[in-house]
Amino acid sequence: MPILSPKLEIALSSPHLPVPIMFRSAVTPAEGIYPQHQHAWGEFVYSFRGVMEVKVADHHYLAPPQYGVWLPPAVAHVGLNRHEAHHCTLYISLAQCAALP
Repeated sequence: MPILSPKLEIALSSPHLPVPIMFRSAVTPAEGIYPQHQHAWGEFVYSFRGVMEVKVADHHYLAPPQYGVWLPPAVAHVGLNRHEAHHCTLYISLAQCAALP
């Protein structure tokens, strides 16, 4: 399983985003994995093509095309996909997450 590394201008361990809302799109290869991590901001993962999987504690969520998964700030998670997928991620600063679930 290839380990995927987000190509961001910031480190995922950074306490702040450079802007309040940041968008990223990527095509991930089959059997790709983003190892367990967490960040100080919220994350919405949305699949354009293929199925993205997100593991949070004892829960396993699927985001098939046209669906997404919301991850509040500071939630440890693993991202993976069994087949090639095209997804986008919307990173939302902690301050902007105050009104979100």
